[in-house]
Amino acid sequence: MEACNNLLKCLKGIVVVLIIILLVVLVVGFKILSNSFKKDIYKVDSRITDINKEQKKDNYKYYRTIGWLKVQGTNIDAPIINFYGDISEEELEKNHNDDYYIDKENYLWNDNGEEKLYNKVNIMGHNILNLSSRPDVGLEYFSRFDDLMSFVYYDFVKDNKYIEYTIDGKDYVYKIYSVEFIDVDKLDIYSNGNYSKNELTRFINKSRKNSIYDFDTDVNNSDKLISLVTCTRFFGDDGSTDFRVNARMVRKNEKYKNYNVRRNRNYKKIEKVLKGEKDEEV
Repeated sequence: MEACNNLLKCLKGIVVVLIIILLVVLVVGFKILSNSFKKDIYKVDSRITDINKEQKKDNYKYYRTIGWLKVQGTNIDAPIINFYGDISEEELEKNHNDDYYIDKENYLWNDNGEEKLYNKVNIMGHNILNLSSRPDVGLEYFSRFDDLMSFVYYDFVKDNKYIEYTIDGKDYVYKIYSVEFIDVDKLDIYSNGNYSKNELTRFINKSRKNSIYDFDTDVNNSDKLISLVTCTRFFGDDGSTDFRVNARMVRKNEKYKNYNVRRNRNYKKIEKVLKGEKDEEV
């Protein structure tokens, strides 16, 4: 009788273990299946035709449209210009009637005008209308890099992580891996170009260390990088701080999926400003 009881206990134990294993398999399988059916959060919207249209209106004596930039979730969707020399606002208005051609300051630009892709791209744009310590998001009259400041908001970053850069007749997509405030005097690797692996490693490590978020996406010195830079007075009217969003190119066969992002200890300083503890709006 005792032997039967022991056998029954063993069978019950085995059944419990099997149930636990089955539950684990079901949970893991469900997560894998859910991820496999997760839709891409970004869709390429080519700007090659737009570049061709703008180049037909360009004044090649002074400037040329060499690329295009589109940032997910923002109204940043504009040409990148290379200037060859001084040009008056009248000359610009004569050649362009679009909203982002109101004046020379409305352009996005980089400091190397060649129409080719580098492993380190830097694109600059002015932030003239969104200088508050609590930036606005998506206002229609933003026409430069004003809307780049949307990335100070955690809820915004969670669903907007992709940058589209069109150059040399191709559309390239980048995944954001770092968002940072940086001292203007310490703005490193400012020029476009093909940088050594050591230079890229230093930049990646520093930009991730300074980032106000931790992104669950890896990046290394074999990746192609892009940085979007604008001015800000988020911390006050000192004129010494820039805001930078860094991303690496989507790799071959990599999907445009969402990925996790977390606020880190650098964000605590941002939260204080957003709460108005150091609000110095101009």
